[in-house]
Amino acid sequence: MLKIAEKILNGDIPTLCFFGDSVTHGEFEFQNGFKESAWKPELAYHKLLADRIRETYGKEITVINAGVGGNFSGDGLKRIQTDVLDKKPDFCCVMFGTNDVTDSRKGAQALEEYKQNLRQIVGALRDEGIEVALMTPGMLCSHGVKGFKGFWWFVHKYYESLQKGGKMDAYAQGVRDVAKDLDVPLADVYAEWKQREADGVDTTALLSNGMNHPTPEMHRLFADKLFDLIFNGG
Repeated sequence: MLKIAEKILNGDIPTLCFFGDSVTHGEFEFQNGFKESAWKPELAYHKLLADRIRETYGKEITVINAGVGGNFSGDGLKRIQTDVLDKKPDFCCVMFGTNDVTDSRKGAQALEEYKQNLRQIVGALRDEGIEVALMTPGMLCSHGVKGFKGFWWFVHKYYESLQKGGKMDAYAQGVRDVAKDLDVPLADVYAEWKQREADGVDTTALLSNGMNHPTPEMHRLFADKLFDLIFNGG
């Protein structure tokens, strides 16, 4: 059980911050001919987590959605002061990587910079006395999906190549490495996705936009993994 669980069970109504990219922001399927994503924060994992806490324990939490679409971990580091630290949450869940993995220009250096950014984010949170947990991102698409044309077809195929080429595996492992090195609690959602793949599940069908945004069903998985981490330690 994490420290934040004790505050929740004591009825303190603590503030939990969720810091990340478009997945945390609450973006789902495309609309308007792939011009923009549908934003549904009411279906995002942090809302589902709050609902489960209420349903299970009859307790309330305050949620800060600090997700920004398109953000890399470096972008998060630049805005951590205003979007997280200044709001003084009791707890912060950090999940970046879905965009970081696309930075192929730097090669292997990009992964090392990603890990270093996560270390700095954890350090900044801990310096302010904020309890922190890391969460691995979900999988990307692993096969073609009908309907993509032009520019979005190339983007879709690029995401597919990253997943099939093991790039997303490496970034998920990067989160695990940082969590182990810094002794940070970890909600390993990516491992759950990989287990589904091993069980024969079409994991691409678990992406609402066919590329990188989890369906509401998988947001439920994110919420459940966090719930288990907070209240059961893993």
